[in-house]
Amino acid sequence: MSEFYHDLIDTSKGVFTILFSRAGIYEIFFPGSDPDPQYTRRHLPWPQLTDDLNRYLQGENVDWDQYPLDCSGYRPFTAALLGIVRRIPHGQVYTYRQAAELAGSPLAWRAAGQALSANRHPIIVPCHRIVGSNGKLGGFSGSPGWKKMLLETEKCAVRSWQ
Repeated sequence: MSEFYHDLIDTSKGVFTILFSRAGIYEIFFPGSDPDPQYTRRHLPWPQLTDDLNRYLQGENVDWDQYPLDCSGYRPFTAALLGIVRRIPHGQVYTYRQAAELAGSPLAWRAAGQALSANRHPIIVPCHRIVGSNGKLGGFSGSPGWKKMLLETEKCAVRSWQ
């Protein structure tokens, strides 16, 4: 088992907690979340992450590819789906059905929703860019209200924010 550390990133939207290992970022906690305090606090090995997260939250398009992710523990379908979601361009949205099709399982749109709920890397793996075919936002792995706020920050065009 990897040894985990955490650090805090102060943003205009609150303080994010980043849990990481030598393999990469393991989990991102939104402001207001209370992650387990058992992990030693260390400075992030990616100092640019603080600036990038702040720039993103101000509406800028940020390239997250430079940040390694610790994807240990994900099931194969979840890992494949999150890899696809990570490539969705800033400001665009896909439906759960489209995401499932891209993952090679066109009928697994409900499973795609469940897999996305396991996303430990919100924003970097932008599961907020996946919405329902009916225009409803659907679920989100982050804190309530963040999905809508992130989509609005990116000026995403969706039929409605039901």
